Amino acid sequence: MDAHTQSSFIDAIEDARPYFCVLFEKSVVGMAVIGTDQRILDANPAFCRLLGYSRDRLLQTTWATLTPAEDQGHDITLFEQLVSGRTNEVVADKRFVRFDRSLAQVRTRMSAICDGAGVVTNLVVQVDDFSDSARKQSESLIRLQAGALNNSINGIAISDATQPDFPLVYVNPAFEKITGYSSAESIGRNCRFLQGEDRNQPDRNEVREALEHGRAVKATLRNYRKDGSMFWNRFQIAPVQDQEGQTTHFVGIINDITERKVADDYLKLVSRVFLHADESIFITDPQGSIIEVNPAFSRTTGYSREEVLGRNPRILQSGRHDQAFFAELWKNVLNQGHWSGEIWNRRKNGEIYPDKLTISVVRNDEGETLSYVCLSSDISVLKAQQSELELMALHDALTGLPNRALLNDRLTMALAEVRRSGGKMAVCFIDLDDFKPVNDTYGHETGDLLLIEAAQRMTTILRATDTVARLGGDEFILILSEIHSEKEFLGMLSRIMDAIARPYTLGEITVSISASIGVTLYPDDNVDADTLLRHADQAMYLAKEKGRNRFHFFDVVDDRNAHIRSEGRARVEAALEREEFILYYQPKVDLRTGQVVGLEALIRWQHPEEGLLAPGDFLPLIENSDFETRLSEWVIAEALRQMKLWQWEGLDLVVSVNLPARHLHSDGFIPFIVNVLAENAEIPRDRLELEVLETVALWDIPRVTQTMEECRRHGVMFSIDDFGTGYASLAYLRRLPVNTIKIDQSFTRDMLNDPDDLSIVEGVISLAEAFQKQVIAEGVESEDHGTILLYLGCQHAQGFGIARPMAAALIPDWIRSYRPAPAWVQTHAKRLSRKDIVLAFAEVWHRRWVGDLVDLVENRVLGTPEMAPVECRFGEWLNGPGKSNYGHLAEFVEMDHLHQAVHILGNEMVRRHDLGKILEVRAKVPGLIVLRDRLIQALHRLISVI
Repeated sequence: MDAHTQSSFIDAIEDARPYFCVLFEKSVVGMAVIGTDQRILDANPAFCRLLGYSRDRLLQTTWATLTPAEDQGHDITLFEQLVSGRTNEVVADKRFVRFDRSLAQVRTRMSAICDGAGVVTNLVVQVDDFSDSARKQSESLIRLQAGALNNSINGIAISDATQPDFPLVYVNPAFEKITGYSSAESIGRNCRFLQGEDRNQPDRNEVREALEHGRAVKATLRNYRKDGSMFWNRFQIAPVQDQEGQTTHFVGIINDITERKVADDYLKLVSRVFLHADESIFITDPQGSIIEVNPAFSRTTGYSREEVLGRNPRILQSGRHDQAFFAELWKNVLNQGHWSGEIWNRRKNGEIYPDKLTISVVRNDEGETLSYVCLSSDISVLKAQQSELELMALHDALTGLPNRALLNDRLTMALAEVRRSGGKMAVCFIDLDDFKPVNDTYGHETGDLLLIEAAQRMTTILRATDTVARLGGDEFILILSEIHSEKEFLGMLSRIMDAIARPYTLGEITVSISASIGVTLYPDDNVDADTLLRHADQAMYLAKEKGRNRFHFFDVVDDRNAHIRSEGRARVEAALEREEFILYYQPKVDLRTGQVVGLEALIRWQHPEEGLLAPGDFLPLIENSDFETRLSEWVIAEALRQMKLWQWEGLDLVVSVNLPARHLHSDGFIPFIVNVLAENAEIPRDRLELEVLETVALWDIPRVTQTMEECRRHGVMFSIDDFGTGYASLAYLRRLPVNTIKIDQSFTRDMLNDPDDLSIVEGVISLAEAFQKQVIAEGVESEDHGTILLYLGCQHAQGFGIARPMAAALIPDWIRSYRPAPAWVQTHAKRLSRKDIVLAFAEVWHRRWVGDLVDLVENRVLGTPEMAPVECRFGEWLNGPGKSNYGHLAEFVEMDHLHQAVHILGNEMVRRHDLGKILEVRAKVPGLIVLRDRLIQALHRLISVI
């Protein structure tokens, strides 16, 4: 047979390969496979016996070695004919040299084996021995081959290629079992009888054409059993040729692949649904690791398939749901087999979006969990449409504020919350003074612009929990839902009135208005919602009657508060006469060196019955009163007196004192400062620093500037306190003669978690540098706060993480014993840009993780930190943005190796801790600290090279 036909035949009998392997090994006919380079590649036992070689030794020799020297030229010619493709088969008598050097005279049949491209790859040699013994062995081989055919699990059919329509001449029992037709019913018929009436199959014509041209063919067709049932037949047909190359038979191998075909078709359908579904789909293993996602998942989340495989879906968590939420979710999944609901998730770029999520459990027949399938849909558009509809139904069309319907709902909810918490809330009725003249004079369009601007000003001032609504015309309602102190509440009202009273630029005109506000407090005014609104309205009219541009409390509250304020003020004034006030001092330090750069004096009231009271407990009672100025003078004088005592102990310190607005603006302020400095002449003038709130400094810039300049001529320094809360412009900041800017503690405290607060802190530091002023941060409550500040360029700070305010007598010992946090001392001196500040957070995250692990092994906490190196906070950064930005640097590679080492040791410690080997675990803590410090040193080296 030719090379192409032989190759096709070999392909056709691939499924019967196990049987032919047995025949090769058991055959009494010698058979061998030879490479085109004449190396013996394989030989069966009969071939080895004929030549007296072991198989191993035979595989180490070549065809030339087995051929007598005088015959080798003839053999080379035969090889060349076969390898070149000039002939496909050679039959010839040949002599072999046996292992014992004797000669064997045999007949050989050499055939070429080709690859799919028709290139000869190997030669097959068959040695025919026609002795009686060999004939018997050949007959035995035939019987063995027949047995293999009859016992094959594959259906085998042989047809006569010399007869018209190729009638079957043999079918094996497996064929009968697959088709339901007996051998007698099949022989003599063309295999088309299995197709029944189903003739419209594309592969059918291809099969017919291949057989007519004597080619091998593979195909899958729908066939029908004798009982009429359909089955999918995967068959292979190959031609068998005689020595002259004429096709004599076709051998077909038949397989019923119905179950596999149905399963494959189902899987293809499922795959198409999975790949083309609009819903985001991801699948996890029973441990919660993602094992597959569809393209919609990547489009929705921004994560590629490669980025999430093997990771936990918690990478999508937004942080808006607490542990109780997820505990209830998984309780439903495990008990009911599924959970469906809405959840907030986070995309790779940090964007939070609403998600409609369904989680289902996939179990096997034994009830064991195989996986979890999660389907989700981004419902951002739906939520936006819902919000838009709600906005139209519940908001004022002009200003966008809540209308009366939403106001009633908000007021009802606020009342319910106050009743539950036992707190206090206020309802304020606002009417704009002089709005009607503006509206009548300049037209309704101008009036509308004024209303919109007034609404925006009020909204800017209010907290997230408060509500401002428009009733209609120029009437507004405020719901202040959480009132913690009278000072806070009155300050809010004052800011609202000031905001409304600022001039309005409306096109080409500028107008000014004011506001009259009526106020009622709940539960002091213990009535229902409608009555609260009515009482606030009544109080507003009283405010107008008293001259407008003011607020007025409803009678019940006004009387009660007036009594409280009067009684409280008298008690505070008496406390000064009784010398019940004392000053506490909070240190300000250089974070890196530990040097104390100053102290802030803070007043306390040593109340005879209630104990030590903080300023918030009594200063609001005297705010904006003449006594407030008297108390401020006492604080400054007392601070100077204490500074003299410290000087005698060798402590030369700058002390800052908070200055109330009323005192700063009073006519007697400058004379007082001059006199008190003269009385304490031994103290250097620049050791006294007066802290002024930013909001106070902005009240009257020219006057405040003049006052500060006068004090500076006497050596007194000024600082702006709570900077960032008063919205000072750059022009104002440049003009104010201050030495220091203090960053408000709320921004410092929250900068670790709030990017906006971090931006404010960074901005204030940059402004201070631009205007060549010192900067100090309040609110340093932890080691992490100080680390971030150092990397931002702020070296001076104060806060509970350094020291709480303390009595004056404790200050000297505290200064002598104070040491800065090791992390601050070790912090790299390089200032980081906004892009690279995440490196500072990375240090914080790693220190925190190691600290949590040490707390665990020391039995100070119960929870185990995230132990997977790619899922701890530092690891997420390291394998994400860190690798993207710095992965090419050697310092980063070193960090990666050290991080792996830290987690290997950490996991070993947790494992031993769980086994109760506490002493062994604690002995490993120093090694963990060494690895931590080495990693941080590598991080510092990375910072130095970026």
